Amino acid sequence: MTDPLPDSTRLAPWIAEQIDGSHLPDEVGLLILAAFEGDQALDDYLGGGTQTQHAEEPSAATTPSDARGTFLTSVQVEGFRGIGPATTLNLRPEPGLTIVVGRNGSGKSSISEALELTLTDSAFRWTGKKSTQWRDQWRNLHHPTARIAVNLVEEDNEPVVVTLDWPDDETEVNRHTTRTQRRGGKQQIGRGDLGWDGPLQRFRPILSYDELGAMLNGTPSDLHDAISRVLGVEQLTDAINRISVRHKDHKAPGDDLAKRRRALADTVAELDDERAAAVAPLLKKTAPDLLRLRALLHETEASASGPVPELRALTNLTAPVTPDSAVAIAKRLRESDAELAELVDVASDRKLDTLRLLEQALQVHEKHGDMACPVCHDGTLDATWARQSRAAVSADHQHMAALNGARKLMELAHAEAVRALQPVPAILDRSPTQELEETVAAVRSMWQQWAAITRGPVAPTMTQLADHLETNAAALSDAVDAVNKAAAACLAEREDRWQPVHAELHAWCAAWQAWLTDKPVVDQLNEAKKWLQDNDRRLRNERLAPIRVGVQHAWAMLRQESNVEIGDLCLEGSATRRKLRIDSLVDGVAADGLTVLSQGELHALALALFLPRATMAESPFRFLILDDPVQAMDPAKVDGLVTLLSELAQTRQVVVLSHDDRLPAAVRRGNFAATIMEVNRGKDSQVSITTLTDPARRYIEDAFGLVLEHKNGRLPDEAMRRTLPGMLRFAVETAARHTYFTRNIRAGRSLETLESEWGAAATTRSKVILGVFGEPREHHVLEQWARAPYQKSALHITGPKMHDGLTPAADPRQAAKDVQRLVDDIEKAGK
Repeated sequence: MTDPLPDSTRLAPWIAEQIDGSHLPDEVGLLILAAFEGDQALDDYLGGGTQTQHAEEPSAATTPSDARGTFLTSVQVEGFRGIGPATTLNLRPEPGLTIVVGRNGSGKSSISEALELTLTDSAFRWTGKKSTQWRDQWRNLHHPTARIAVNLVEEDNEPVVVTLDWPDDETEVNRHTTRTQRRGGKQQIGRGDLGWDGPLQRFRPILSYDELGAMLNGTPSDLHDAISRVLGVEQLTDAINRISVRHKDHKAPGDDLAKRRRALADTVAELDDERAAAVAPLLKKTAPDLLRLRALLHETEASASGPVPELRALTNLTAPVTPDSAVAIAKRLRESDAELAELVDVASDRKLDTLRLLEQALQVHEKHGDMACPVCHDGTLDATWARQSRAAVSADHQHMAALNGARKLMELAHAEAVRALQPVPAILDRSPTQELEETVAAVRSMWQQWAAITRGPVAPTMTQLADHLETNAAALSDAVDAVNKAAAACLAEREDRWQPVHAELHAWCAAWQAWLTDKPVVDQLNEAKKWLQDNDRRLRNERLAPIRVGVQHAWAMLRQESNVEIGDLCLEGSATRRKLRIDSLVDGVAADGLTVLSQGELHALALALFLPRATMAESPFRFLILDDPVQAMDPAKVDGLVTLLSELAQTRQVVVLSHDDRLPAAVRRGNFAATIMEVNRGKDSQVSITTLTDPARRYIEDAFGLVLEHKNGRLPDEAMRRTLPGMLRFAVETAARHTYFTRNIRAGRSLETLESEWGAAATTRSKVILGVFGEPREHHVLEQWARAPYQKSALHITGPKMHDGLTPAADPRQAAKDVQRLVDDIEKAGK
């Protein structure tokens, strides 16, 4: 069992009940309720304070309307389209069917368009055409003054007239002045105080031929919206729109960041950089791991891996020795080598041994005194010898000291040269990037050549070392300098590409982290929107049920001999994919939408869709205007249309304008009660409107027809005398009803009250009293009014005795004349 459907004023409580019965999180439920309260309440709940950018004026469809049950009493048109001098279509402000006929060009459509323009400020016939000709050629060629006046009556209110005026030199149809004035009140500019704007959108009571033809030719969303407007779910629609706007606003930063992430992913994919390759997989995910991404960015910033550290090492690589230093080292090598060679030439092992022997001899002499030489036995070790020997020893020691110093200097020079001839550093083992391979290979080869002299099987001489240093130092320095510059250029190029991306990735991470704090609100808004949309579809389709029944009922009358049946109607989709699904069956077999319908059937279906919406109980418009609805309809469908319109005319003032006689003919065939008027256009656009017949006159005409049939012998006397009183009674009661309803509706009384009073009048006399006096009274009051013999005769003929038929002595023709005169009196009493 479905929940009872709320009216438009109870949608918020109804939604609250649905929320209580759902599994929505509390935050989402409160958010939905805030959306129903309005923009300010929703923004306050979201913590955004006043959001002026979302401030909305209530739409006409959602503004509460104080419009009341409204009937038309007249439409006066002057100088507008096909009508020149003023002409007036007078209407009975009561439920009933009125058919206005006239040939094409007679001016009847001008009346319909004038009424449509007065009520809605537009006409579908103009707005539905690309050409401006229809809108531009609105003034009548034969009359300078343009004016429209529509008189209406409302329940529980004073009658009102709505007028449109144009200056005589105005050419734009939209530049008119609209005025409204209630009886006894001040004239107002515009019609805002009538409260019609919302109801006109929801329950548009006017259907032109152009709109009828376009109804099923528009976009699927047009028909969806037209049906939706009458369902009274504007509050729900507004709440969905409020939440959708906030959801879009709150989600927008995330969407922008997602676009930035995808753009960054594309950028890093194009970079030939190991740092970009490291972060690329993370950026492909819709929700990247921020901790991991930031860690990778930190690693790449520190350059702990990849070619960047190697490029920086190559940039900072230095030669083992500068060319100048190499020359200095070579010079020291040569000088120390030459000095050592010179000292070595004057020194020998024998001399060193002799020096040691002489030192020992001096020690012996010092200890034992003068003596013969213990070695040669020829010389004497005496004081002179000792003095001479000590001088010789001192000179030898100085020579040896110089020799040792020269050797140390050579060793130092050699060590310095060896240090300068260090092996190739590991950084030159391979190139960190492909573009540096040739440059790195060149310096590596040069360095290998530089260090190779110390790696041979035979140690190089000092001269060879000096020559090597002087010959190769400059070339090696140039090679190192070349690799420095190449690595620096490569590093700069990579950094120029990477650093902006690196900085943008850092900024994106910060922005994404900030947006993640708002994402729960986005998720709540999204859940609220989906929940409301689901309930919106459910509520719309539940409220669609009476329209669905009305459409199927209308189609059943209009289809007549068609083998097409209309099945279910369902509102589907949302946003740009919304539509009204109409199921159809051909001979009981499901068909593909409306493609099986002929043009006449499409028109009939369009009417079937329009009429239930325009005549909903919630509509304040008790009138319905149809302009040429029978075009493309076959005779059977015209008969069905008259049956349907007569049914609607039980509760609505139905006015149909038609260019041919098929509708009046169908009325006559079906013996329906209808007022038939004719529009004729004469010279200089002079339009006249004549009432051909109304229901009461129709019964009188039929009564005289019976009398004539009897007189000509085509109707038995007994049949005539039993049938005639009933037909005359219909004429009297119809006239009384018209007069009673017209008088009281003009006075602002509600239709419901009038129908109740009329239903309580059980006799013809009671109904005549209502028609004559406008209210229930005692029967003796009628006797005082009906004093004329023909009045008494007519009341007697149509009273309780009618069941017995006319007496043989009664004159049937005179009886009809008496009733005709009584009908005239009843109608005059109501004016």
